[in-house]
Amino acid sequence: MKRRNGFVLLIVLWTLGLLALLGTRLTATARAQLRLAAATRDLAAAEAAADAGIRQAMFALLDGGVGERLMRLRIGDAVVDVEAEDEAGRINPNTVSRDVLRGLLVAVGVDQPQAARLAGEIADWRIRGQMSVLGGPKIELYRDRDLPYRSGDHPFHSLNELGLVADMTPDILERLRPWMSVYHEGDVTDASGSSLAATAVSDVRLAGPAAVAPGFVSRNVIRHFVATAVMAGRTRFVRSATVRLRMGGAAAASTARDVIQVLTWE
Repeated sequence: MKRRNGFVLLIVLWTLGLLALLGTRLTATARAQLRLAAATRDLAAAEAAADAGIRQAMFALLDGGVGERLMRLRIGDAVVDVEAEDEAGRINPNTVSRDVLRGLLVAVGVDQPQAARLAGEIADWRIRGQMSVLGGPKIELYRDRDLPYRSGDHPFHSLNELGLVADMTPDILERLRPWMSVYHEGDVTDASGSSLAATAVSDVRLAGPAAVAPGFVSRNVIRHFVATAVMAGRTRFVRSATVRLRMGGAAAASTARDVIQVLTWE
């Protein structure tokens, strides 16, 4: 009887220990799921706050209140910093002349022969045709470098596509990024006079009026916004968007949706 009671007690203690272990495991799992749920909630809130920050910047742009200054907003539990970059001081690789492209490449540190070659290859990419402006078939440039494609024969859809040009390198592309935009329309302008893109255009114009393709003064305003939302628990979310604001008379008579055009949303 004593041995039987001892065996029963052992089973009871073993069962209680197992239940305690299961309870501890369930509690730990529940806490982990709660933390995951809280992190997911904070991330969603940060994303919503960043999106709201971009939209607030759009409305401020309509009122003429957004230059290239930093906006700090408090949206719910998030602090949102919105940076704005003006596209007016950038060159559009789809519309600018080869001479301006070469001038910009030299301005960012590319030597003259390589700059001239890259400018020609960029022009080749955006123009439909079999022959290169540098001479010879376009496809030979890509075959000689063992590239599995040929010149695009269409306008650049993004700056990343510039990296496909035959002699473009990642280093040169990164140096070009601050001075190029596939969305810019019209003349390259820079009130501060510090834009390498504006300097390249100016240098080519000084060389003679025939060196630059005819330009026009665009009344479109383009900004690239980057909104960083930070929650109280340090959860972060970054939203970037490129926005065009049409300032012409025709736009004034259209809807707000037509006045503000979102070009990118990442």
